Amino acid sequence: MMNLRLLQLGDSALPIGGYSQSWGLEAAIERGPVRDAANLESWARSFLREVLGPLEGVVVGAVVRSPKCAVDANRLLWASLSPPTLRNASRDMGGQLLSLAATWEWAAACGLAFAGSHANAKPQAVGVFTQWHHAVVFGCLAAAAGATPRDAITLYLHQAALGVISAGVRGVPIGHTHGQQILTRLHDDIAELAEKLYDKPLETAGSNCPAYEILCHEQSRLYTRIFRS
Repeated sequence: MMNLRLLQLGDSALPIGGYSQSWGLEAAIERGPVRDAANLESWARSFLREVLGPLEGVVVGAVVRSPKCAVDANRLLWASLSPPTLRNASRDMGGQLLSLAATWEWAAACGLAFAGSHANAKPQAVGVFTQWHHAVVFGCLAAAAGATPRDAITLYLHQAALGVISAGVRGVPIGHTHGQQILTRLHDDIAELAEKLYDKPLETAGSNCPAYEILCHEQSRLYTRIFRS
């Protein structure tokens, strides 16, 4: 039976602010590395393989396997997402997804779990752990929806790929047909990453892409911007 809860969680139209983010792509378009559909495909593939998968993909899988590690996962993301644009986008999307999920009857237990973690937090940590990153909230909701870690990572990466491609369609710009062709060619990459990452321990999560982080920093300095990050 198809998991409709998981399909809803992976809907690119969820009103959580993803549409307003470019994940560094706008700066790459402005600076020159991304100019056409071929460049966008290469960028999206590298983003999935070198940035998102090794960090947030591992976090999603770990949280689905054990939602009790959500606090540790959230702490890790606060430390690992160094560009403020990325860190703030992840925090904002996590908060908006949590608020949206509060209206879903099947996800009510997740809200209670996050509230409980606030109550148990040390006073100096309350400010951090009342702000949840997107990958952590997504992982907890995927677990509540009955997803396997492999399926949850697949969905998370697919949703992210859609976001980057959508930003490219508007920013390069390219046609929607080209965008769908790029997504199709990324399917094997997404499946391979999900198979590679679904059982990785939380402590192995991390990525090291200085050039990408520099572009994310530059995003806020662009003279004109379509996207927030």
